Amino acid sequence: MIRSLLCLTALSLTAQGPSPKPVPEAPKQAPRSSSSPIKELVRANLSPDETGTPEALTAALYAFISGPKDQKRDIEKIRALFHLQARVVVAANHPEQGAFIRPMELEVFLAFAVPQWQKGFFEKGTAVTVQKQDGVAQVWSPYEIRLASDGPALYTGINALQCAWDGKRWWITHLQFQSAPTPALQATPEEPKK
Repeated sequence: MIRSLLCLTALSLTAQGPSPKPVPEAPKQAPRSSSSPIKELVRANLSPDETGTPEALTAALYAFISGPKDQKRDIEKIRALFHLQARVVVAANHPEQGAFIRPMELEVFLAFAVPQWQKGFFEKGTAVTVQKQDGVAQVWSPYEIRLASDGPALYTGINALQCAWDGKRWWITHLQFQSAPTPALQATPEEPKK
């Protein structure tokens, strides 16, 4: 049970199974793109400490998705980090099926990820490297995943965020990530089946 939870927690098997159900807090219909970029960028309010730099966006992403078991994640704050047209791409190497890439819309990703995060999930960046040119930035951030804040790192990986500046704040326009298990995962004992 623990190993299957960890695989789901690390989001490494998202290419399998039926399409996830919508997140309950999701709006009934996602906003459509319009001819006005200003209208497309209207989102929940976040502080400049969370959106003022690409580094701040990255730190806010880690903070918003991480927390102990049964802690409700603030989905609106997570959504507010991303541009309305943002994409999420999982790049993984399945032990039986091999390498795969799964691009998805943000709402599809959240529908799968949020229930997993709420089982206990702590993702911590171990470094941040930013390449920036005017209003465009690429962020590379290696990370570690734990099920408890003081637990062993069970997965390591890297986040690649593409960010854009709209004149007022930075937005995540693309998030791609890949994870791999650590030796600590193999040492995690299986829970007895009930």
